Amino acid sequence: MFWPSSSASGRARAKRGALSSKWKLTFGIERVESVSVSVAQERTTRQALPSRREQTREAVAIRGAGTLTGRLWDQLWAWRPAWAWAIFLVALSGLGLALTRSSLFTLRQVEVIGCEPRLAEDVERAARQNATGSLLTLSLTALRQSLESLSRVRQVSVIRILPDTLRIVVAERKPAALAQMAERGGLVWLDEEGVVIAAYDPEADGEPPNIAVGFASDRTPAGRRENRERLQLYRNLMWALDAAEPRLSERIESVDLSHLQDVRAQLRGSRVVIGLGKEDFRARLLHACEIVDALQRRDAAILERLRFSDPRIFEKAAYLKSVNIINPKQVNLEFDDRPTGGAARSPSGGSRPEAQAVTGQKPKAGPRAAGSAPRR
Repeated sequence: MFWPSSSASGRARAKRGALSSKWKLTFGIERVESVSVSVAQERTTRQALPSRREQTREAVAIRGAGTLTGRLWDQLWAWRPAWAWAIFLVALSGLGLALTRSSLFTLRQVEVIGCEPRLAEDVERAARQNATGSLLTLSLTALRQSLESLSRVRQVSVIRILPDTLRIVVAERKPAALAQMAERGGLVWLDEEGVVIAAYDPEADGEPPNIAVGFASDRTPAGRRENRERLQLYRNLMWALDAAEPRLSERIESVDLSHLQDVRAQLRGSRVVIGLGKEDFRARLLHACEIVDALQRRDAAILERLRFSDPRIFEKAAYLKSVNIINPKQVNLEFDDRPTGGAARSPSGGSRPEAQAVTGQKPKAGPRAAGSAPRR
């Protein structure tokens, strides 16, 4: 076996020692460098990371934000039916707006029912003037009020038939009397409520029927109320005169309703006025017509039966002005002034109308029959 020498061993030990020292030096340097790097990283990490208090605050903030978001979402989710309805209504409104602007719902046809053709034309014309735009947005109440403002329309019912039709049912005002009103400037037609319908047109209406006079102004509530009373009295009078044969309304040209307690009628084709009072219109008119006809025919027998015995009455027949039926047993005849000397004179020399009265007994002889004082 070979054993190395001591010198060689020493050199080897020296060499190992140098290598060990060199390794230790290198490891030390690396360790120092790693420690330095660790220290630097630790310092950097300490600078980058927040403190525990800051971390706590951030955690609380994050947790609070999450909690708030969760609560808001829960509330929105709980109100989901309301949101669904809101979206549906918005969509429906948009659809409705689109439909109202569509030409599909433009008025094209107007049906007028319940009135004569001439009034139907006026109603249709007024409806088309007021029904502008879409039928979906048309106010039926406003249209009805506008149509009822027409003079010959009493009541209107408006029906909307989609997409393009209006049906109008009209209750027409029927003429009940031909009246003379000074403020209207002539003859006008009145309905059953005393409302002026239209002016009298001779060409369109033909010969006028009985004319009612004495109506008040229809521009005030009191006047309209009085006119309704006069119109009711006029209707009662016409009904009484035509309740049996002969139809006595044909002998009447005009009726004065100025005083409700004293109705006066003028005979047709004559200037004689009959005072009928407020009742028994037919009987009183028959009695008055019998007297007038007897005077015109100079029938003494009838006049004697009616208890007119003054022979001078025939001389005054052409000047008969009125026959006032006070009651069935008393009649006053009024005559116009006569330009001749045969008429009775007043003490002052002027002439005055004469009256013949019948009271159920023969009148006494004298220049004038006994009875009520003559009426002018």
